[in-house]
Amino acid sequence: MFKIKLNPFLYPLFFLAGLTGEISTVVLAFFSVLLHETAHLVTAFSFGYRTLCVELFPFGGVARMEASLFNDPVAEAITAVAGPVQSILLAFFCRTFAPILHLPALTGDLARINLGLGLFNLLPLFPLDGGRILRSVLVRKLGYKKATTYTNNWTKAVVCLAGPPLVWLSLKKMVPFQLPLVLFFLLIADRENNHFYSYLAQQTRRTSLLRANGLFSTKVWVVDAKRKVGEILPFLTGKDYHLFFLVDKHGKILGEVTEEELIRMINEDNMFNLKIEEIGVLNNDQPRPAGGNKD
Repeated sequence: MFKIKLNPFLYPLFFLAGLTGEISTVVLAFFSVLLHETAHLVTAFSFGYRTLCVELFPFGGVARMEASLFNDPVAEAITAVAGPVQSILLAFFCRTFAPILHLPALTGDLARINLGLGLFNLLPLFPLDGGRILRSVLVRKLGYKKATTYTNNWTKAVVCLAGPPLVWLSLKKMVPFQLPLVLFFLLIADRENNHFYSYLAQQTRRTSLLRANGLFSTKVWVVDAKRKVGEILPFLTGKDYHLFFLVDKHGKILGEVTEEELIRMINEDNMFNLKIEEIGVLNNDQPRPAGGNKD
């Protein structure tokens, strides 16, 4: 069971919709968004990732899921495509069976809304579903850091180039006025969804300072050696250097793993499902306890 969170800006939107007589359209739109995001959550759950909540905004919604999902490119891509597929299928069934079953006229609005929702989310712009699919494809070739940089820069370039013409077209009432606002929302959402990328961007500088000064503020974590790399990465936040002590089921310390070794799994090997205890083995010619000294 997941929670549904309503952004505070939704309440004045519903109030204005009631005053203008558009409340039925707005309710259908947010019902469609809820179904769209639920498709994401159910798909992520089928891959074994926890689902947290769906948060609804004035211009869409966001499915909050376990952060380690983005470390599994295949699962993230399939989870991302599930939303548009659900929306387009719902639109297809509404258009196909509404006349046969003599469904209410609102079914036509539901079909139109879901078709637009599905197709719009397939645009290769982050953090839309199409942008997440694009990044998931690039991750396997470029690594997480470069793939995120490419996707972010591509999104910003498209928004900056398309934004002014769309504003002009909306003033001329040739396109919906919401379209430029949605593009602006993408830039804001893009910043909010890349806290881990921000960590990666600072990681090289932090490591250099550690080597230069020989001293740096550090966070120490104790983690089960059987946990996967993708489950540990979300803990890499803030400005501190991170060190992980690996323990077995009895609490005995087996060794340590540094943040550089974890990041290497993203940028080079892309081995998101690798157990953290195996990192030490990969970094040596012969097996050793994770984090042990090299011969």
